[in-house]
Amino acid sequence: MKLSFINLTAVFFLAVPAQAQTSRAELLAHLDLASGNYCNYPQPTGHVTPAPDGYEPFYVSHYGRHGARYMTDDDPYKYIIGKLDTAQANGWLTDKGKDVLVRLKIAAENARRRAGDLTQLGGRQHRAIAHRLCVNYPSLLMQPITVKANSSTVRRCMLSMANFCQELKTLNPSLNILMDASEHDMYYIVPNDSIVIPKSETDGALYEKLDSFCHEKLNGRNQIAMLIKDPTTVSGFIDGYKLADGLWNIASNMQCLPELLLSFNDLFTDDELIDGFLVYNASWCLWEGLMPGSQHSYYAIYPLLKNFLDEADAAISSGNSSVRLRFGHDSIVLPFAFILGVKEAVGGTDDMENLHNYFSIFRLIPMAGNIQLIFFRKQGSDDILVKFLMNENETSVPIQTDCYPFYHWKDVRSYYRNMLRDANITYKK
Repeated sequence: MKLSFINLTAVFFLAVPAQAQTSRAELLAHLDLASGNYCNYPQPTGHVTPAPDGYEPFYVSHYGRHGARYMTDDDPYKYIIGKLDTAQANGWLTDKGKDVLVRLKIAAENARRRAGDLTQLGGRQHRAIAHRLCVNYPSLLMQPITVKANSSTVRRCMLSMANFCQELKTLNPSLNILMDASEHDMYYIVPNDSIVIPKSETDGALYEKLDSFCHEKLNGRNQIAMLIKDPTTVSGFIDGYKLADGLWNIASNMQCLPELLLSFNDLFTDDELIDGFLVYNASWCLWEGLMPGSQHSYYAIYPLLKNFLDEADAAISSGNSSVRLRFGHDSIVLPFAFILGVKEAVGGTDDMENLHNYFSIFRLIPMAGNIQLIFFRKQGSDDILVKFLMNENETSVPIQTDCYPFYHWKDVRSYYRNMLRDANITYKK
C-alpha cells in the first residue's frame, strides 16, 4: 500500500502546473523567439504517450489561431515611411537610413491592401498541423468520420481552416468535412462582448505601469541615431516610441514572410529585440486579464469552455467518432489556455521585467498556436480519458490524475463545470 501511494503521488505531481520559464540566455540563443506572438509555429516534440491498454482515440476537440499573417494594419509603415521621406527630402538621413527606407518601401508595397491576411507560410503551418494529427492518431483520422469545423469570419481564419481541412481530406478522402464561418458561432469563437467583465480597482494602475515600461524599453534613441545624421533635427518631429515600436513589429512580421528575404533586425541590438518581446509579453498578460490585479477579461472566453464541454458530452453520448475544429485568434487561445490552467499559461506576475521567467507568449500564441483535447475510450468501459495538448505538446492542467498525461473525463468535466458555475457569468442587458 505504501509503494502504491508513493507512485500515485508522483504521478499526481507530474500533472500539477509548473512555471514555463524562459531565461534571457535562451532568448539570446534563439532570437526568433523574441518576436513573441509573431513567432513561427515551433516544431512539436513529437512525443506521443501511448494510451493505456485497450483505449483508442475517438474524438478530437481543437481551437487554433490562424497561421502566419501580415500585420493587422499598415500604420507602422505609414508613420515611419512618412517621417523618413521627409527626413530624406531635408537631407537628414544617414546612408543606413536611406537603405532602411528602400527596404521599408519594398515591404510596404508587398503588404499593401493585405492587412491581416494569411501568408503562404500561414497556410503551410496549418497543413502541417493537420498532417501530424493524422499521423499521430491514424486509427481515428483515417476512418470515414465527420469533421466539423468553424472559424472566425476574418479571412485569415477562414483560410487557415480551409488549409487544415484540405490536408485532412488529401490524406483521407473518405472524411465528411463540414466547414462554416458565420456570425451564428461568433459568441464562442471570439471573445463574447455581451459578458459583464468584473471590475478591478488596480487595473488602471497596471496600465499606467505598462505604458511606462513600454516607453522605457522601446524609446527609439538607438534607431534615430542610426537613421538620422543629427538626432536633434528630428526632436519633436519623430516620436521615438512610435518609431521603435513600429520597427519592432515590422521586423518581427518578416518571420511571416520568408519569401521576401527582408530583415530589419539590424536596427536593433539583441537586447533591444528582447526588450520588444518583454513589452509585448507584459502587454498580452495584462490585456487578457492574466496579470494579478488586472480586470479579468478572460471571462469573455467562458462560452468557448462551455462549448468544449457541451460538444464533448454530445460526442461521448453519440457513441460515434468525430473531430471538432475551431479557428480564431491569439486573443482567444491565450486566455483559454489560462482558463484551462495549462502549465504554460498560469505564471502571470506584475513584475514586467521578469515576467518571461514565468510566462512567455511564444510558448502559447505563436502563429497557428492551438489547444487540442484528445479523447480515448475502451470497449466495455464507461471511463473516458482525455489528454491536453498545447501546440501539440502534452501538457498538464490542475486536476488530479492517476494516469498522466491522461485525465479521467468525469474529473475534467466536473472541474470545469464547477468553474463555470462559480464564475457566475452575467450578460449585459
